[in-house]
Amino acid sequence: MTTTLFTLAGVGLVLLVVYDIYATILHSRSRAGPIAEPLNNLVWQTAIGIAFKLSRSARHKLLNYVGPLLLPFLIIILVFLLILGFALIYYPRMPEEFVILPGTSSAGWMEAFYFSGVTLSTVGYGDIAPRTEAMKLVSLAQALSGFALISLAITYLITVYGQLERKRVAALAFYYHSEQGADAAGFIVNHFVEDKFYGLEATLRIASREMQLILESHTEHSVLHYFHPREVHKSLPRMMFLVLEICTVIRSCLDPAAYVETRDHPAVLMLEASGRHVLGELYSMLDLERRKTQRGENTGTDENRWHQRFEQTLRRLEQAGIKTRPDRDAGWRLYRAGREKWESQLHRLANYLGYDWNEVTGDRNLRDASEEMQDTGEWGDKEREKGKEKK
Repeated sequence: MTTTLFTLAGVGLVLLVVYDIYATILHSRSRAGPIAEPLNNLVWQTAIGIAFKLSRSARHKLLNYVGPLLLPFLIIILVFLLILGFALIYYPRMPEEFVILPGTSSAGWMEAFYFSGVTLSTVGYGDIAPRTEAMKLVSLAQALSGFALISLAITYLITVYGQLERKRVAALAFYYHSEQGADAAGFIVNHFVEDKFYGLEATLRIASREMQLILESHTEHSVLHYFHPREVHKSLPRMMFLVLEICTVIRSCLDPAAYVETRDHPAVLMLEASGRHVLGELYSMLDLERRKTQRGENTGTDENRWHQRFEQTLRRLEQAGIKTRPDRDAGWRLYRAGREKWESQLHRLANYLGYDWNEVTGDRNLRDASEEMQDTGEWGDKEREKGKEKK
């Protein structure tokens, strides 16, 4: 009876690990396996809870370590659980079904765990060896599973870091196109020469494709959610903000008579649809509707801030010689309606991923958004001091 219980427990644990490897590494889905998903959430929630009590620079430094440490930590846990699972199978059969060299005897559980470890790692010192055919087959299966796990882990690491590099390249492209900050108007101005737009539609088409590829990479490898760049301009929330803000500005601020082809171009409509789709999928993947009350974040509309941004954008466009919508009230209504469609979700996404809304959008000052690493510590300390004074 004891042998059966230990065997069933060991087989169940091994199958759980195998399924987690399949769900996390091999299967394309929005969530990791039953071991990896709770582990990722636990580590991230713990890190976020600590990080938001620190200065802004310290918060980014702390969260920047989480993603790179999650991957090896998960692999170590999976290896340990595989060793434990097979050890539970070996334990009730020690030493009857094994050949153990003299002088190596110890407690049965230690022998089982030791033999399981050297078998999984394919070291095989030879001081303990299976005697029966059943144990020979089990140890062979364990050795193969260890080899497979190591191979898949290396492949997974290479794939994840390849996707991270692609994200950084896409983020840097947005950063330099938008005046090295969060300036959607600057992005548009950089494509405007002598009363015409050059290359804007092509850039928007490439951006739409990149957003879909980023969504697919986050779907296949959910651990990507927890890689937190210290430089805000390399972050996913900044990219999402620029995508959606650029489309909103084009649709609401440009003169519809002078730039009808640009304003209603399929590339603009496609990027807007792609951006909102990607945001909605990420929002659902991370279950942010359920988490929306965490840390008491305020994601409600702020029309004063929006209107200030709208007027600032119009001035920037007009200074570059771009004709803006003659009816400013109509343009403001369109801009406000556009922001209402996506800001609340993006605000929660940025907050969950460890970023302040002001540093993502540059609403306080676009210079903050373009020089966030230089001003991070000082700006965060000043804001904290202001909050204490208000209290």
